Amino acid sequence: MKVLITGITGRVGANIAQRFLDRGDDVRGFVWPGDRQAEKMKGLGAEIIEGDLASSADVNAVVDGQEVVIHLGAAFQAGGPFTPEQYFDTNVKGTFNVLEASKNLGDKLKHVLITSTDATMFKYPEGGIADPITEDSLPLSTTDWYGYSKVLCESLLNRYRAQDDLPGTIIRFANVWGAGEILNFGQFHLSHFLKQFESRTDGAGKATYEILQAESAKTDGGPRLIVARDANGRPWKKHQVEVRDLVHAYDQAVGNPATYGNVYQLGSKEPFTWDVLIPYISEKTGIPYSTVDLAINPTFYEYDLSAAKNDFGYAPTLSLFDMVDEGVRYNAEGGGGIIPTSV
Repeated sequence: MKVLITGITGRVGANIAQRFLDRGDDVRGFVWPGDRQAEKMKGLGAEIIEGDLASSADVNAVVDGQEVVIHLGAAFQAGGPFTPEQYFDTNVKGTFNVLEASKNLGDKLKHVLITSTDATMFKYPEGGIADPITEDSLPLSTTDWYGYSKVLCESLLNRYRAQDDLPGTIIRFANVWGAGEILNFGQFHLSHFLKQFESRTDGAGKATYEILQAESAKTDGGPRLIVARDANGRPWKKHQVEVRDLVHAYDQAVGNPATYGNVYQLGSKEPFTWDVLIPYISEKTGIPYSTVDLAINPTFYEYDLSAAKNDFGYAPTLSLFDMVDEGVRYNAEGGGGIIPTSV
């Protein structure tokens, strides 16, 4: 099978590429000119073509002759900063170009998968979200340019599916961690919230900042974890996803007609709460922790993954505790810092 992956040098794209190469597929990658990881992907056996997603000529050329298109390339939050124009040109126009070129493949096209994000949904209302979030339980509405560009991308796929019967699927990612990155997640660390609250001028914000400063002083400003809770003392809850579970999802979904025209939210096998995970990280790393009620809208949500499980057998396997143990082993072996995703 001939598989095109845009954004192939990213941590998700590289791992998906490796999986399809291992399956014996012909993998082509589309990268920005001068991408420093391109040679590494060539060494793994992928064909690499340089170009610009905003160029219809470049996209038409790279899509030509392919059977499956996995569209991961994008301007995204962690890679920026990007201007609104860059978000529009790369994400919206780029997705339009990918879909138009895919349509022109005609019967040769088996599947096109458009990557989206849970940033299309407002997940942080006052009080959090009590019920598991399904693919259509929240309106797609955002003022953030990255999230809004992805709302438009989803709409484009829906148009091509309805008008041209394109065999297309939308895959929404939760917050993505690579192998071992769990230990470096900012919201697990008290220093993250010190920075967030230091500029607050309202009474509740200033009071929270004083509490955070006092907790930080217990370790003389050294590393300290935090069990984040809302103003009522309820621990935060979050759902994320690990790269290897995403690889499993694409392995299962590609070419599956049951997915055509649908959107799927992907997440790890379970959500986590700060009061359970942080003490475990503390035990494994020796870093002390504090429990603080934060005067901000809480992170409190989880996803209903039943659509992906029912339609294409999505079965994420990595537990949060396994991820912590893996990160600790890596640090013990002298890795340190953010763990690069293996490919």
